[in-house]
Amino acid sequence: MNCPNGAAGTFTCNNCNLGMTEGIVLTTGSDTMITGPNNSGAEGWDNLANGDPSLNTLAGATTKDACALEFDMKVLSDSVEFRYVFGSEEYTEWVNSGYNDAFAFFISGPGIAGQQNIALIPGTTTPVTIDNVNDNSYSQYYV
Repeated sequence: MNCPNGAAGTFTCNNCNLGMTEGIVLTTGSDTMITGPNNSGAEGWDNLANGDPSLNTLAGATTKDACALEFDMKVLSDSVEFRYVFGSEEYTEWVNSGYNDAFAFFISGPGIAGQQNIALIPGTTTPVTIDNVNDNSYSQYYV
């Protein structure tokens, strides 16, 4: 785990619209602030931490406060499945403003050239960011 203090944790979410009831949370802010609703344009937390060069490329901007979980695994079948939900305090007031929160799920290993991001908008090669998934762009994936 490479995250600022307080930027990662776990969650339980009963009767909500995430599509999952529990999991791991990685945030650029504070894990204590993830409970919605997001009804303030000024909510947030600056960890004063560095971003991630790979996310900079995806976001098309310099990222800050990166939080990363890295693990190794040995796959004993022909497929692996991960479910994720991307959320951002930057919705909706910062979409296409130059601040572009991003999420990536990089894989690497035998048979894979370099690192590849598999967190893409379904059926595209477009990464998951607030500029790419919002009420005007790929809105079917935006809640």
